[in-house]
Amino acid sequence: MLYQSYRQTSLAAVDNAKNVTLVAQRAISRNFEILSLALDSLAYRYQHPISSHALPTAERYLYLFGNAATLKHVSVMAVLDAHGKVLASSLRQSGQAMANYADRAYFTVHRDAPDAGLYVSRPISARLGRDLKVIVLSKRLNRADGSFDGVVVMALDLTYFRDLFEGLALGTDGIISLYSEDGIAYMRIPYQESVIGADLSASANYQRVKTILKDNEGSFFSYSRNDSIKRLYTFRRVPQSPLLVFVGHAESAIFKDWYDSLYAVMLALCAFVFISATLLSSIRQEFRKRVAAEMQLKEMTRTDGLTGLLNRRALDQALEATWEHSQRNASIRFSLLFVDVDYFKFYNDTYGHKLGDEVLQEVARIIRENLPRSTDCAARYGGEEFVVLLTETPEEGAMVVAQRLCDAVRARGIVHATSSLGTLTVSIGVADFSAAQHRRIEDVLQAADEALYRAKRAGRNRAQCASQNTSEDA
Repeated sequence: MLYQSYRQTSLAAVDNAKNVTLVAQRAISRNFEILSLALDSLAYRYQHPISSHALPTAERYLYLFGNAATLKHVSVMAVLDAHGKVLASSLRQSGQAMANYADRAYFTVHRDAPDAGLYVSRPISARLGRDLKVIVLSKRLNRADGSFDGVVVMALDLTYFRDLFEGLALGTDGIISLYSEDGIAYMRIPYQESVIGADLSASANYQRVKTILKDNEGSFFSYSRNDSIKRLYTFRRVPQSPLLVFVGHAESAIFKDWYDSLYAVMLALCAFVFISATLLSSIRQEFRKRVAAEMQLKEMTRTDGLTGLLNRRALDQALEATWEHSQRNASIRFSLLFVDVDYFKFYNDTYGHKLGDEVLQEVARIIRENLPRSTDCAARYGGEEFVVLLTETPEEGAMVVAQRLCDAVRARGIVHATSSLGTLTVSIGVADFSAAQHRRIEDVLQAADEALYRAKRAGRNRAQCASQNTSEDA
């Protein structure tokens, strides 16, 4: 019931917003038709065979611009020749020098496109005698052979749209705006002068409008970037113009009554839940036990967050389990690889910690790809150090795996400018379990660690076996 009520409220709000945009669209369209006819009348009177050229100046002015005073919000009407020079103006005073407007879009569009029709400019500051924010409406003048003969223009004060929009009921936090198809703001109510002429084509809401603009109208809910209020935006194209009328009704105002109903229902549900809680206590206890068990399992899943390998705690448990197994079965053999990234501190200092983390992830990936058996495991020991546990693997097999890891890392060709080798490499110490030499798992790990440092002293990018180190020392 609440869902259906919500849908009906939303649809009713869309219909209401569409009606408002339709009223504004028709008012603007009708006024543009009147203004277009006024431009046609000016063009006809100026080019009429028995035109006003033979009339005295005062009578010629009245003949051409007599009806301009009846056009509310029209600040000026004028005729421009084919070179952009003002031939006649409703604001022209005797002896006044007139500017040239051949560089204006409302002139060039007709010069370059014979079928441009009624052109509506962007908001501009008028130069035809006043300093006003206006839009210029213009139409083409043609000679008898159809060639370009100039334009007739009209400056429409933007207060026309302000007066029109302020008469519409928008509700609390409601807005109404006028934009061009390319995202230029012409008017906004509540009025904000800074918005007029602004280019909003990069905004998320305008990009959303572009995807449905082909339908000439549409609606969607979105947050305003000006005041962060969520609104239902409804837009409609003004025919025969580049303009779009936007209406935004605040979501809080649209769904006020619906939210009141929702709160009442929620209050009833809360009472129901409170009464039902005593009946569900046993289930709650089971859920708590389940959550505790899941937390325990989560604690047991101890994976290093950066590399995806086992972390130090999980490694210790794996080593301890392997050691205990070896103590129960004398035939058990296993080996440890101690892997260290060469000159990793210099790499971090040169390329930054982000790339350093990526390098550790790449080394971990190489280690995973080269583990011989599914029972083998690898862990991040700390920093740039890794430990690999190879089960059922003697020293000879461990050295093969270690050398394979060295070669695989070097083959990746990761540039390391501060390394003497020029690329990223690893050094590896190898130790296999010997019941005669090792009394604890830590002894095997220490032997691999010592072999690692011998490998580094020997020039890095190599694997060193603990038994070979011992014999060399002797």
